[in-house]
Amino acid sequence: MCEELIDRKQVQEMFSLTTKQFGRIMRNIERRHPLDSWIKRIKENNKERVYIKQECVDWLKEVYFNKEEHYLISEIRFYKKKIFDLENELGIDHKRNKYESFSLRFLPYLFGKSVSSIHVALYRMKQVFPYPITFENDGVICVKEEGVKWLYENYFKRDYLKELEEYKWKLELRKNQKICSNM
Repeated sequence: MCEELIDRKQVQEMFSLTTKQFGRIMRNIERRHPLDSWIKRIKENNKERVYIKQECVDWLKEVYFNKEEHYLISEIRFYKKKIFDLENELGIDHKRNKYESFSLRFLPYLFGKSVSSIHVALYRMKQVFPYPITFENDGVICVKEEGVKWLYENYFKRDYLKELEEYKWKLELRKNQKICSNM
């Protein structure tokens, strides 16, 4: 399957951007998405032509120019959709994250955050859930599986997004290896 490439000028006109605005957006894309190779530079007759992948155009529509919601939320949704499509294409099971209950003392190590930020996150999480999300086990306070999942996917979104980007990249590598082995 060949990836669809669109000329830079067409994409620029599609979003009614100046050359300076579009250049800034391209630099942001290269900085924020180092694992995604959305921009292709091809030298033709001593001139460099820039092409943009269709996936990047979709990202621009759904995330970058989406002012309806926070960019992290829309970016997570975008990556989840792309991962779902890749998993379907490769025939992989969609349930990859297994969450389990954790002790409150272990959460700072699990998320790589300070104790105070974990306590703030727990306070905010308790406001979201209408029922108790923590329980006591042998004198140790623990957070239920769904609470750990909520913390990871809804509170520590940047870490979750980074994991999604890496997983998508691994799926794309697997897809490319599958395509190359079929040739």
